[in-house]
Amino acid sequence: MIIESFSNPKYKYLLSLSKSKNRKKDGVYLMEGRVEIDLAIRSGQRPQIVAFSDAYIDQKEIETIVGRFNPQIIKLSKALFDALSYQNVPMNFIGVFPAFLNDLAMINDDEPIVVLEKVEKPGNLGAILRTCDALGVKNIIATESPVDLFNPNILRNSRGAIFSTTCVFASNEEVLKFLKRRNSQVYCAALTEGSEDYRKVNLQKNNAYVFGSEAHGLSDFWLSSSDQNIIIPMQGEVDSLNVSVSVAIILSHHFNVIDGS
Repeated sequence: MIIESFSNPKYKYLLSLSKSKNRKKDGVYLMEGRVEIDLAIRSGQRPQIVAFSDAYIDQKEIETIVGRFNPQIIKLSKALFDALSYQNVPMNFIGVFPAFLNDLAMINDDEPIVVLEKVEKPGNLGAILRTCDALGVKNIIATESPVDLFNPNILRNSRGAIFSTTCVFASNEEVLKFLKRRNSQVYCAALTEGSEDYRKVNLQKNNAYVFGSEAHGLSDFWLSSSDQNIIIPMQGEVDSLNVSVSVAIILSHHFNVIDGS
């Protein structure tokens, strides 16, 4: 049976999952996109609900992809699906999955860490997860952040990288204690007097690179806890970069030096 009414309870429930409080209440998140859902399934995620429109994918294909998990399958009209989704493209469908929680104990001690303080834009965090995945960085920690991992903008911009990285949310104090226990060198990206060119610092495999929000930079907590503040020298007229670009530049240098290339 196809659902065509915007007032249908099943449709309204799916729509409600765009809000963090509803996702947290039910312990679920909503993911869309064939590539992203494939990544979720390969990482061990199991859909509880699948919604689709035969304007984009037929039910036989849906059953081939997720049938073994026995989810509730909801068929929507094109109008309802389009109102619910971001990608109105062939093979697109939507899955509802049980939420999961990462913690600091899951961080690998022999790999670098990216710490993001007060990241306020979910799209930025999603882009950083995607960047980290591309560079082979598995450890990302968001401190003092108001966003949650399953924000639709994070999911969309990460392109499924939440499943191939470990993104942990914690307080500044918890993270600093953790970094000290693992003997990480803490390098803070900051426009401060005495900041060193990022290419000149001592590199170890388990370095921690700390980045602030684009609006406010890093707090005194991190600036006073830093082993060395670092900076990307700017050659043009602008004085800063998007935080995801800064992460990519500094991490690329880290791996080039560590790998001896």
